Amino acid sequence: MENALHVIAIWLHVLGIALFVGPQFFLVLAWLPASRAIDDLPTRVAAMRVITTRFGYIGAAGLGLIFVGGAYLIATWRSYNDNIIGDDAGFLDIAYGPIFIVKMSVLMVMLVLTGLHMFVIGPAQIDALEERARGGEVPDLRLRRLRIASMSLSGTGLLLTLVIMALGAGLGSEYALRP
Repeated sequence: MENALHVIAIWLHVLGIALFVGPQFFLVLAWLPASRAIDDLPTRVAAMRVITTRFGYIGAAGLGLIFVGGAYLIATWRSYNDNIIGDDAGFLDIAYGPIFIVKMSVLMVMLVLTGLHMFVIGPAQIDALEERARGGEVPDLRLRRLRIASMSLSGTGLLLTLVIMALGAGLGSEYALRP
């Protein structure tokens, strides 16, 4: 039964990662280039609001699955790997501990950047675009700064997510369980 729960936890973790990372690539590689072809600004902004809102829901669901699966995996890491590491090895005595700590530290930074993007910069950018679409006076410099901030935060967040994934792969390696 423990093996089945472990496999389910890994599957939930990987599914969550796919739901969190996949839409990031979609936005950068598919939506942004395609949206530039929409000449009608109100239509483009309306589509952007729908797509980014749904991205937020999918990403939040992915994060939830990541945390559920990951919580089980970290709670059972010793019992699952006891035959390899033995009873006397502490969490920081093997590579698993430091790798996990670095992974969680990078995760915290990524979550802060993602939150800043989702709740501050992204909405400010869409609001400014909507104001312009309604005929309001929104300075080009403000839109440019918001676009640069948005691209910087989302690019850095994606890069950190890929680092976290690499560290997670390291946790699953035999190397991580060696002293």
